[in-house]
This record gives sequence, structure tokens and C-alpha cells, in this order.
Amino acid sequence: MTYAINLYFDQGAENYIKNIWSRLERLEKGKCLTCVNGRPHITLAIYEDFDLELAKGRLKSLKDFPAFSLKFHQIGIFPHQKGAIFLTPNLTDNLFQIHRQVHEFFKDFAGQGWEYYKLQAWYPHCTLSLQTPREHIPSVLEQILQGFQPLEVLVKSIGIVSLEPINYLFEMDFHQS
Repeated sequence: MTYAINLYFDQGAENYIKNIWSRLERLEKGKCLTCVNGRPHITLAIYEDFDLELAKGRLKSLKDFPAFSLKFHQIGIFPHQKGAIFLTPNLTDNLFQIHRQVHEFFKDFAGQGWEYYKLQAWYPHCTLSLQTPREHIPSVLEQILQGFQPLEVLVKSIGIVSLEPINYLFEMDFHQS
């Protein structure tokens, strides 16, 4: 089974991003993220397999990690044959610290991790459109830009999901002062 370790946002930010997803769904020019039980997030790591109970225990040690803010002021593209369009966060110490910590916790599973998410290879992002054919990227971008406002989010929790299908298996809030 494939597992992802994700960061999740405050409800207002989730609603803003889900609204974009809903508008894009009507275009029918990529994977429907609302149709697959998607939830706005930043993925820290993806592993082909690991011990779920062990993983939960390791993440629980982050209970005192502070909730932190990020700003999404940029829209980016991974221009593969079927591309991805995403929000790019500002790069904060907290974001890199949590990424490094997760990879340290799961270094014994590093051989099963996806290369895109490993240290020194990771481009943090929040996906807006996935599996978007290249010829449709301009019209999808146009739809995203309609009413787009820079977004500040509170990263409030960390969780584990299984992929294909998405099942939410664990979530823990960060410490909020």
C-alpha cells in the first residue's frame, strides 16, 4: 500500500482551495480532486509501504511542534505530459524543519520513498489541478486566476493517508499557542 504524510491547513484555507477545485472540476480538463476524497495539503513524503502503527507513533512525537503560517503567493506548474498546477508556499524554517524531521523519523523506509519528496529534491506545493493535459494548462490557469487572491494559511496538523483510493488514517494537531 502507498502512504503519504501530509500537512493540513485551517478550515478557511481548505474552503478557499476546495472552491478552486470545484471550479476546475466543471472544466473537465484534469483529475477531479473533489471526486477522489481529496483534501488540500502539502505532502512531506510518500512511501510505498511502512508499518502504519509505527508511523503513527513516530508522528505523535511531533505533538509539541508549533502550528505555523505559510503564504501562497505563487502559482506553479510541473509541465509533464499530464501536468500539475499548484500553489507554492513561502519557504519557512518551520516548513523545512518538519520536512527534515519526518524524513529523519522514516529514514529506515527511505528506499521505499518517492524521489520527488526526499530531502534536497522536494518542491513543496499544494495541488490545484492534476493530470492536466499540456494543451489545457492555459485554460486551467485562466480559471485559477479568476478571482485569485494570495492566501495565508495556518498549517495546523499532520496526517497519514493511503493512496488510490485516498483514506485518511491518522491526523494530529500541532501545538497552538
